[in-house]
Amino acid sequence: MKKFQFYTFLSFIFFLSLFSCEEILIVDDISKEEITLIAPANNSVLFSTGASFSWNSIENAEKYRLQIAKPNFANPIEIVLDTLIAKTSYTQQMNIGKYEWRVKAVNSGYETPYKSSAFEILNNEDFQNNTVVLLSPGNNLITKNAIQKLTWQTIIGASEYQLQIYDSTNEIVKENSSASTSFDYIFPDGNFSWKVRASNGTKETLYTTRKIVVDTKVPNTPVLANPADKSTTTATDINFQYSRTPMTGSVEKDSIYVYTESALTNLKFKEQVTSPYTKTLTSGSYYWYILSFDQAGNKSNKSNVFSFTIN
Repeated sequence: MKKFQFYTFLSFIFFLSLFSCEEILIVDDISKEEITLIAPANNSVLFSTGASFSWNSIENAEKYRLQIAKPNFANPIEIVLDTLIAKTSYTQQMNIGKYEWRVKAVNSGYETPYKSSAFEILNNEDFQNNTVVLLSPGNNLITKNAIQKLTWQTIIGASEYQLQIYDSTNEIVKENSSASTSFDYIFPDGNFSWKVRASNGTKETLYTTRKIVVDTKVPNTPVLANPADKSTTTATDINFQYSRTPMTGSVEKDSIYVYTESALTNLKFKEQVTSPYTKTLTSGSYYWYILSFDQAGNKSNKSNVFSFTIN
């Protein structure tokens, strides 16, 4: 083998050694795929200022770039929107006028061509067809923070927004009407839905709804049972057992922490577990405790620390 070829070969082998098989990712080529725009159809005339855009999904696309220009992309007066989203739909409030919108699919290595379409917002006579876009908190949020700022997008022409908050029995716990597009509320613990609609004084949109779970209570402290504190065994399959009284609220989970010294600085392993839980260990001394967590982000107090020795 010639010297140049030999060194080239070695360089290639060295390059491959830097990456495991899992790290060499193959990105699917979507550049020849074609987006199909669904709505608004080309040359549509809309009678509300809220335009809902939708298009087909592209296999192996990671996101979609949506752009809106006024009046078109050839001679734009304004780029109204340029956003990258994972969904195949989007709602945007816009003033009366002529527009062009386009979408392309993208992933980490490729993108499709843009597909474009024109439409016009003639007036806002069909005010009731607007959709109130809720901004925050996100839908189905599970949180330990009782204080929440509920926010939504402005609807052009709206003079007032009606907010309603329902509990898990579908009873209204709070109502509010104002021109503001936000509302601060302190939730008690529980499952709730909140909804907002817009009004222009004579017409009203439909309500848009989101759900939220508020859980401010920390899980109960786990109680250790086995292996007993300061116990000795010759078995290497250790059966860990503990108990904890569940709390109402979000889903709770337990994690075990096992160390090899009493200062609890050398972590042997940590795993999410349920009782009983068996782990194979080698000879030595061990120190363990359990912590519990819930979906809302609350954390229990640490259990007592037990020790045991495998001879």
